[in-house]
Amino acid sequence: STSYSMRLLATLALSAFAASPATASSSSAACKKTHQEGFNNGTSSHTIHSGDFDRTYAVKVPDGYNQNLGKKWPLILDFHGNSGTPWQQYQNSRYFDYPGGQQYLVVYPAGYDGSWQGASYSNKNVNDLQFVTDLTARLKTEYCIDESRMYASGKSNGGGFVDLLACSDNGDEFSAFAMAAAALYSDTKLSDCSKKRAILESHGDKDQTISYHPNEDGSGGPLPDVGEWVSWWGQRTCGSNAEADYSKDLGGYNTTTYSCNGRSEAVKHYRIFELGHCWP
Repeated sequence: STSYSMRLLATLALSAFAASPATASSSSAACKKTHQEGFNNGTSSHTIHSGDFDRTYAVKVPDGYNQNLGKKWPLILDFHGNSGTPWQQYQNSRYFDYPGGQQYLVVYPAGYDGSWQGASYSNKNVNDLQFVTDLTARLKTEYCIDESRMYASGKSNGGGFVDLLACSDNGDEFSAFAMAAAALYSDTKLSDCSKKRAILESHGDKDQTISYHPNEDGSGGPLPDVGEWVSWWGQRTCGSNAEADYSKDLGGYNTTTYSCNGRSEAVKHYRIFELGHCWP
């Protein structure tokens, strides 16, 4: 089922924290440009130079974009898993299947050699955090973006990178961060991160690739217990005395949530029963 994407879109809109003022904003010129609507005009990719590398990304321009020039669209950067591609992630998250998802400009970055910073198998010379900052600056010159509604999502290694982004200053321009089956190699203890963020994650309790309760390292390094990691985000975002709200079985899954500062479910986790390494 891809219903997680629908819930994710709704949760992003509700739980997001206000992003820090961005260094660059969508110019009036960017808001006058037309673009081929749909996914990347079929097959084309976009290229940007970041660090010492040429990087690529794909774009899903929402239907009606050209009929609404000047409208500022919310943005999602959606990161694929290890050895994945933008097209695979487009088919994985399937935001386009939902009316809510059709109200976003969605950009699918490509990992260098198919992987993302944070895992031991990623290229140590590649700075993906800088790539994200370079990419958002580029996007603001080409597309009409609502900078108060910029989000990051990802699966597996891409989800782990979204967590790394959330823990970095590069993540300050994003309002919320969403992950599925996240490979959390860079976040294995509470003190690894000090940011307050709106966080959403789903994880299957039968995941054999990124175990819910790991007793050995993953392919990219040590991994945290997912339940403990959720509690760390609760403490980071809502304070050391934050109390979790645990749901009952909601029909194949349960949730852990933290609410604070007038924001309901600022941190939300779906534990999905009997699910493997999937975007649910």
